[in-house]
Amino acid sequence: MAAPIPVASFGNNSKVAQDIRARLLPEYDLAHICLDLETAQAELPLICAGNLETEPSSGLGSNAGVPATERKVPRAIIFGGGIPTDEIQRVHDAVQAKAPEVKQIHLTRQDILDAGATGPDPEVIGRLLRQKLAELVDQSDSDS
Repeated sequence: MAAPIPVASFGNNSKVAQDIRARLLPEYDLAHICLDLETAQAELPLICAGNLETEPSSGLGSNAGVPATERKVPRAIIFGGGIPTDEIQRVHDAVQAKAPEVKQIHLTRQDILDAGATGPDPEVIGRLLRQKLAELVDQSDSDS
């Protein structure tokens, strides 16, 4: 089996992030998790550009607590449904300036409700993210 594809996230709920991380494995590895705008703007552009010295200050994700030589560069960023559009845009712009090849996924609260959840349901969110990530991987493979 191929190694999991590393991804990062910016959301505001650490428990949901950890639950989603478990649901994305084994195909996708949530390597770097940010829980606030300031951290996301500081850390995500660096790690996505390949600066492996950038450890998640949240202490969450597979890059947390491991040496820089074992950290992974995310190929995509997942934005949580509770993140305001202006914050998504700010992080998007910062990442694109340093790592334009990194894909970005935003699930809205409406996407999650439309899929049958009544709130931030990690099972539903995980399923939706797997679909969107698979589409991005397929698109990237066809672009190569």
